[in-house]
Amino acid sequence: MQLPVVQYRRHRVAYSVAAVFGFLAACQGYYWLAGGQVASFLGWIFLIAGLIACCGCGWTAIRNSLVLELNREGIMYKKDLYGWNTLRSYAIRKEIGESSLFTYLVLYFNDSRNPLEIQLDWLDNSESVPEKMEAYAKYFHIGFDGVIRKEV
Repeated sequence: MQLPVVQYRRHRVAYSVAAVFGFLAACQGYYWLAGGQVASFLGWIFLIAGLIACCGCGWTAIRNSLVLELNREGIMYKKDLYGWNTLRSYAIRKEIGESSLFTYLVLYFNDSRNPLEIQLDWLDNSESVPEKMEAYAKYFHIGFDGVIRKEV
């Protein structure tokens, strides 16, 4: 059985908005340079600063968007890799509040480390995490502790 690599991303809204504003500033600087309406110094400042902001913030939004990845080596969470051989079991925890529902993936390790709790609500396509995790857990013989419901 071939297990696919599954990636879960989070959209970085602040960096994306900053990249758009940088692009708009660069366009305004170019407009001022092309039209000759404002001093060329101000146009060059807007053009250069806008391009730097657009590229820098856009690259940061793309680079930092990957949060969780399931692959054959293990679970990569925020640039840390947890191997399948280090996991004892996993569970899904649902915290139910008055007006909210939060879902967590809880990983229990073989050693005495505290369990790792990964909040799934902010990830794209987070509904598929339990079924993908189940496929990997069956393949690597990792136990499932069930769905834990918690009232907050």
